[in-house]
Parts: sequence; C-alpha cells; structure tokens
Amino acid sequence: MERFRQDTAANRPTPGCGAVAAVSASLGLALVLKALRISQGHQEDPRRQRLIEPVETLLERLGSFADDDMQAFSRYLQAARQPDDGPGDALQAAARQACAVPLATAHACLEALDLSVSALPLASDVVRADIGAGAVLIHSALSAALLNVDADLPCLDGHDNREQARTLRQRLQTDADATLQRLRDGANAPDGDASR
Repeated sequence: MERFRQDTAANRPTPGCGAVAAVSASLGLALVLKALRISQGHQEDPRRQRLIEPVETLLERLGSFADDDMQAFSRYLQAARQPDDGPGDALQAAARQACAVPLATAHACLEALDLSVSALPLASDVVRADIGAGAVLIHSALSAALLNVDADLPCLDGHDNREQARTLRQRLQTDADATLQRLRDGANAPDGDASR
C-alpha cells in the first residue's frame, strides 16, 4: 500500500484517479466482507454464507481494475504519441478503452453497493458501521471513476459514442446515489433492513 501511495503521488501519469478509485472500492468492499465474516463467526446463517461468495468474487475483480486502468491510460498516452492514421486509428481504440475501464469499474462499484445493501440486515450490530463505512467508500470510488469518464469523454470520436458513454455514466451515478440512500435508510431502520 505504501508503494502504491508513493506511486500515486509521484510526478507520473499513472496510477491516476481510475486506479485509485478501484483500490478505494476494494477497501470498502473488504470492510463489508469483514463484517459478514465476523457476523458468520458469531452465528452461522446460510443466507449470509451465500452472500459471502459473491462478495469475495467481486473483491478480486475490483482489485484488477486498478491494473486495467493504468494499462489503458498508458496505451492511450503511447497512441497519442504516434502519427494519426485516420478515423479508425489506434488513438481512438485507446480512447475507447480508457473510457471503458472506469465505466466498468463504476459498474462493479454499483454491484458492490447492492451487495452492501444485502449485507446490512445480515450483519451483527457491532459491525454494521463497517458496512456503512465500506458503502461510503465504494460510492465515493464510483463517483471518482465517473469523474475519470468525464475527463475521457472529449477524446471519444463521434457524438453518438460520447452520448452513449455520457448516458451510461449518468445512470450509474443516479443508481449509486439511490442505492447508498437505501442503505442509509436501512441503517436507520430499527431492524437494519435496507430492502424497503
């Protein structure tokens, strides 16, 4: 972690906001998983056990998005230094990938938020704060990934491509905001039920 933090603060283009967003989301989901595991250790529940597996799987995926983001941005920078060879050139392919990775990261973050909502009523009282904190980190990471999309949109060729990416970006943010609110409403409910 220390090395990643130093690399992030260095005078180099990567890791940037997309990679940091992915790492932040993975830390948030790790808190959710911790809460589930501790709760399961106190009292076994088959519903909780069924939820642990997809959380573990998604946690691995989230971690890989940091590397994907650094590679995509490095390819974009490399393509930007090459001569332009027309509308289907390597630069446009690299720009599409540079935009696709943070969108995929945000989509995974939305999955993580949904899992957090499912986890809340299954968690012991003593670890519900971990789920709340994890969800806030995940939501912030999603928002940060989408800021990366905003920065990449002007690089996309064609109005339709930009509008499609912009529409997806807005839907992801709206859905994430609503999901986080559902979790907060559930945290404030007497039984911690976020499904209402």
